Amino acid sequence: MSCSKENSTNQNKSINDNSIKLITLNDSGKTSITLLEFSNIEHYESTLANLESQLEQHQDDFLSTWGTLSEDAINEKEEEIGFVEHQPLIDFEIAYNIPTTLRQLFVIAEQQWLNQEELIIENSPKIIYPFGAAELTLLNSDGMVKIGNDVLQLTKNGFVQISNLDITTIIRIKNGDMTALDEPTVTTNLLEDGSKGTCTSWKAKDYEHYYSSNRKVVKHVHFHSYPLKGIGSSEITSYKKQGNKWKKYRMNLGVAVQIDFRNNDCVNSIMKFSGWKYKNAKSIEKNCTEWGNFPQFKAEKDLSVFGHYNYSGNSNINVLTW
Repeated sequence: MSCSKENSTNQNKSINDNSIKLITLNDSGKTSITLLEFSNIEHYESTLANLESQLEQHQDDFLSTWGTLSEDAINEKEEEIGFVEHQPLIDFEIAYNIPTTLRQLFVIAEQQWLNQEELIIENSPKIIYPFGAAELTLLNSDGMVKIGNDVLQLTKNGFVQISNLDITTIIRIKNGDMTALDEPTVTTNLLEDGSKGTCTSWKAKDYEHYYSSNRKVVKHVHFHSYPLKGIGSSEITSYKKQGNKWKKYRMNLGVAVQIDFRNNDCVNSIMKFSGWKYKNAKSIEKNCTEWGNFPQFKAEKDLSVFGHYNYSGNSNINVLTW
């Protein structure tokens, strides 16, 4: 079974954004949380799809003008004209006057990582922020977003959902109080021991390939079981060493993801293949999504999520494992 197109929802931006609000939650104490508020899950998902579509169009507009240049020339042209890969996301952050998003934290961490003599994969910020750039834009610095009467927090280890706008519990979780996860308003997979056993609801893995002395790709594959959906994802990012540091480097890339969803009993549920995406870019990804309430979906070690990659004459597959 093929995945449906991830960005099928492409509403007009002015319509889609009408009811997005930047709000601040606080209790009787000194702690407060500023985050985006969406009216419901459909509103959140359509906004996410819209931002992803804008990113894609931004890339296409650049390629429509400069796509015939050679590999080195197109990278030089990008620097010359000051092309900013995340510009649609930056515009969104400015429009809503968002103080800090996880995307901004990721960009800072990524630049610090690149400014090293050796690009050590174990230090990659993608391990800490295993989400797409558009999703990172919708999350505040604590990884939180309000959807309806629920607050959802996304972390590298899993999700926390606090229902009924239980502000006291939200504040406790922000402050790192793990006992708050036992409250009746909380749904989470953080208490799951994903390091053991063959099935888990939240796991990511990075693979690197140095295919020349100064060129490499990092291949990312993950499975995330959210409160209302399961997602298998595959991403490839290209890098080139220049002097004593590294830069993300635009080249012809191909990526696809195959996922064999498991149910909560780790039994085969449904298989999907995203189809291939090819683009002259620094990084591209493909996702497969299946909708259903947590804990409906899991991934099985070595058997559920397969990233397919094509780059610089190489074609290979990496599987999600732990």
